[in-house]
Amino acid sequence: MKKFVLLSLLLLMSVQLASGWGGVCHRAIAQVAENHISKTTKKALKKYLPGATIVEVASDADKFYYQWSRDIGFECSNPKILRRRPSDLDIQPTNIEPWCHSYTVDSLFNTYRHNREGDVYVRNAVMDIDFLINDLKQNKDKMEKDECIMKISVIVHLIGDMHCPMHVLYVPQDPTGGKYSFYVNGKKINAHSYWDGGLMKILEPDWSYYEFSEAVDTASAEEIAEIQKGDVYDWGKSSAQTCFPAHCLYPTGGELSPDQPEKDRELMNIQLRNAGYRLAKALNDIFDTQN
Repeated sequence: MKKFVLLSLLLLMSVQLASGWGGVCHRAIAQVAENHISKTTKKALKKYLPGATIVEVASDADKFYYQWSRDIGFECSNPKILRRRPSDLDIQPTNIEPWCHSYTVDSLFNTYRHNREGDVYVRNAVMDIDFLINDLKQNKDKMEKDECIMKISVIVHLIGDMHCPMHVLYVPQDPTGGKYSFYVNGKKINAHSYWDGGLMKILEPDWSYYEFSEAVDTASAEEIAEIQKGDVYDWGKSSAQTCFPAHCLYPTGGELSPDQPEKDRELMNIQLRNAGYRLAKALNDIFDTQN
């Protein structure tokens, strides 16, 4: 494990974080989670995430793509095609075990518990999150410091990504994965980019991540408990069901209705909120055994 990862993380405060769902939204999600993790979890994170907070590392899975790919086999972005045959993976070094940023669901929105469906490789961030959570639960005290930091950072990031509408792959309903464009106020935008930060900039161009977190963190204790119910696979199915309408709204190559971004605000807020509450639950499960 390279020392570069730890050094880079400790320098985060002096680096401007990326924008978009990989930046402002990821930090907003982490801030919501920060509001709901236990005191025990907060204390543990100071030990296992020295010199940084979950807000500050929320975009590291994108920022350190090249280093993490080379050092520990992290894969930051989606491949050029949505599915790959197992043979395409077999040519990689045996230590490569890519963490995906998206996940595929079946026709009933069920999340897979594996990444091989027949003779194809299925994108499965949900399975990766589940693995990482359990790995940290069992082995965090045995891990090297930089490995532990990396895995916490990936969990923070991927739980955010699994709530982004265009990070859910619906096969066979919508195999495009948001890879098409339309126009908003005369400007061309890709559907994926629209949800990866474009919508935020249209609605509230001057808001900080903290303002977004304040706007969405409004659920009652009972509502939060309901959102946190089940395991990560249940969260994946719930998120896929909630996000699916976003794959049916937009005219390919056409002009988006002027009132559509405001209509999409509710879905964006729901997903930011749900991601934050579920991230808090995952972190409490790892670090607070009494919770």
